[in-house]
Amino acid sequence: MVNLYSVKATSLNIRSSPKVEDSNKITSVPQNQVIVKLGIADDDAWWKILTIKDGQPLEGFVASRFLEPAPRLVQAIGWFKGQFGDKINATISGTPFSLDLLVAIAVQETYYIWGTLYNKLSIDEVLQLCTGDTLDAPRRSAFPENKAELLAYDKGDEMFAIARAALEAVANFVPSFKRVADSSPNKFCRGYGIFQLDLQFFKNNPNYFLQKKWYSFDECLAQCVNELKAAMRRAYGSSKMELTDEEKVYVAIAYNRGSVDFSKKFKQGFRDESGKYYGEYVWEYLQLAKSVP
Repeated sequence: MVNLYSVKATSLNIRSSPKVEDSNKITSVPQNQVIVKLGIADDDAWWKILTIKDGQPLEGFVASRFLEPAPRLVQAIGWFKGQFGDKINATISGTPFSLDLLVAIAVQETYYIWGTLYNKLSIDEVLQLCTGDTLDAPRRSAFPENKAELLAYDKGDEMFAIARAALEAVANFVPSFKRVADSSPNKFCRGYGIFQLDLQFFKNNPNYFLQKKWYSFDECLAQCVNELKAAMRRAYGSSKMELTDEEKVYVAIAYNRGSVDFSKKFKQGFRDESGKYYGEYVWEYLQLAKSVP
């Protein structure tokens, strides 16, 4: 597990050696800067650290008394990058996507599940539980709108059994899903995997769902990157080779809702009870992920 901390002082000097001298100050970083503890120097008063400064990794020494454990979300992002970063970077090589974009999507889609379980369960167990979205019509218009529409489709009865079992499994750990599961025997999950592939794709890729391929991070990642590529084509055409941070968010919006309206800025995609939109969350999580080494 990565040792992640935040700067609690107004600012913190990073030095080239573990002592205070006029000549060894490298730079300073602001309050809430994310810091990785690499080790202890001569004593626990000084730590060797790694951080991100101007988009680049930076190592040095800091006085440990000015640090505190990073918030839970930052710790979870550090875990996610440590577990899956190499696989993601290998898969997105040659694309305009970034590790931080994939992190932001995973946080937005299923952090409320894996972010509370990654330090309690095995990775395989966590991945199996990453299911969600129980909305029925009229709040849902995509297939399947409800249990009846799923059952009417080929192998729909088999899929419903899996989808209902998925809901009951995650309900053991997430109270909001328990309330849904207890409220009706007709409720079931529509989103599958840590990046949430929607059940509407059951029509053209039934084996992903019937064979529970979302249990595999590699399968989830491949599906996500393929959908991001399709979303990027819908948003920008087929010749786009680079993406700014803003453009990455627009691709994520198209990934979430199927299309993007640039005139609405980031106020697009799923809107939660607080009134905040999917695109706004992805922007926030993208910037946070970029700060975690």
